[in-house]
Amino acid sequence: MRTVTLDFGACSGKEEIQAYLKEAFGFPEHYGNNLDAFFDCLTDVDEDIKIVIKEDPEGALREPLEDPDWPYGGNRKQNYLKAVRRVIEDAAEENSHLHI
Repeated sequence: MRTVTLDFGACSGKEEIQAYLKEAFGFPEHYGNNLDAFFDCLTDVDEDIKIVIKEDPEGALREPLEDPDWPYGGNRKQNYLKAVRRVIEDAAEENSHLHI
């Protein structure tokens, strides 16, 4: 089983987060750099992957989105990272190869 450890500490915004996800998971060049493409790629994974998300010190990534209509409220990076986590959880429910 391959392990992908996600540490978003060096990412400052959505574009950097998407580039980081593309590299971490080895997504193809045509990866769409958005949450829909991220979900699609995760649900297409056909090898077992353990996903480890390094939490921020306050554990904010485990809290629900402050505003589900991101980016219209709260801290944009934190809300985006919470949305990324939600996509990972949803994809893991659909794809038995993903383990959180």
